Amino acid sequence: MAEPADTQAPWGPVLAIALTVMVAFGVILYGFSIFVTEEAAGAEFSKTVLSFAYGGSVIAGGVLAIPIGRRADRFGVKTILAVGGLLAGAGMGVFASANQPWQVLAAWWLLIGPAGAMTYYEVAFIAVDQWYLPRQRPKALGILTLVGGLAGIIFIPLVEWLVGQLGWRETAWAMGGLVMVTALATTAFASGTDARPRSQANREGVRTMGTRLVRDRRFVIHTAAMALTFFAVQGLLAHRIALFDEAGFDLGTVALWAALASALSLPGRWIAPILATRHRAADVQAVATFFLAGGAALMLDGSVTWQMVGHFSLFGLAFGAMLPLRAMAMASWFSGSEYGATMGSQWMVVTMLGATGPAVVGLLRDRSADYATAISLLLVALIAASVLLLAATRVPTDAGTPSQ
Repeated sequence: MAEPADTQAPWGPVLAIALTVMVAFGVILYGFSIFVTEEAAGAEFSKTVLSFAYGGSVIAGGVLAIPIGRRADRFGVKTILAVGGLLAGAGMGVFASANQPWQVLAAWWLLIGPAGAMTYYEVAFIAVDQWYLPRQRPKALGILTLVGGLAGIIFIPLVEWLVGQLGWRETAWAMGGLVMVTALATTAFASGTDARPRSQANREGVRTMGTRLVRDRRFVIHTAAMALTFFAVQGLLAHRIALFDEAGFDLGTVALWAALASALSLPGRWIAPILATRHRAADVQAVATFFLAGGAALMLDGSVTWQMVGHFSLFGLAFGAMLPLRAMAMASWFSGSEYGATMGSQWMVVTMLGATGPAVVGLLRDRSADYATAISLLLVALIAASVLLLAATRVPTDAGTPSQ
């Protein structure tokens, strides 16, 4: 590990990259939860089209996870962030100009999806593993996810207000420009930390690495749990505002509670990495995922105020803990010259299997005219993920990686 990360503890770069993650996450994920409503793009395009657009964008990002991870292992993350910002700006512009469903799909699948893969947590997690020593990573991950947690707090009410003031198309243009400017500014600020500190990165071929990881039962089980969790969380985040909107709640009120849920996630983002130094990270993940399931259960009816408030409160508290824990678990098992490629390998599988959540929810909702069936499916997925996470660190691995 580079000596400056040990002696100077340069927290500025992780703050800068956290800002890009926060803006990208806020615009793409939380912004979509507003764009999908009847007050925005949902008035012009069906929820099925919009859900397939978003779900396809996540899959597109997952397909790029391995090559992005391998490039980050070899060259660092600066160029990746810059390209991601440019793609985000272009993609939101195309989305804002779309008049046909295929144009919406093209914007999200070809531009916004790859942009997310380059500006979300995955690239930032690789940067933390490169820039900081193991004993510094909990703090760095806490800073990263804490700042990233401001995305919902800021962007849910911001996008909802801008849609009301400007219209959804003008809002999409503005948000795309914001991601682009933020990512480019971050690359300039963090340029001094861009060099890869490990000279032997990427010596293992993709096929060889894949064979090794498939033989590691801990990796396989953890990846399956992440896929189920991702499937459920993506479905919930993409549709929960629309669900409560359809249940009769005022959109502004629901957006406010969604923002409050993001605020409630902040303590977990800081505390979870600390807990992961004292307990197995996958075990802490399992508990947090079980609470996510409780939040999903409150959406099964969702027509009463206490259910809406309870969902956002419980989900927010648990969701914050989830984000840094995957990075902690994976770093404890696979930190090294191919950490980025290993994370990318898992993320590719997770997105390919799990990113269908928004589309499945949209299809089930359009066919049944309500969200009850879809939420029941997501609830089962979260419970199953909790069980798998508990099993992940209790099954011996064949790959020889150290136990946590």
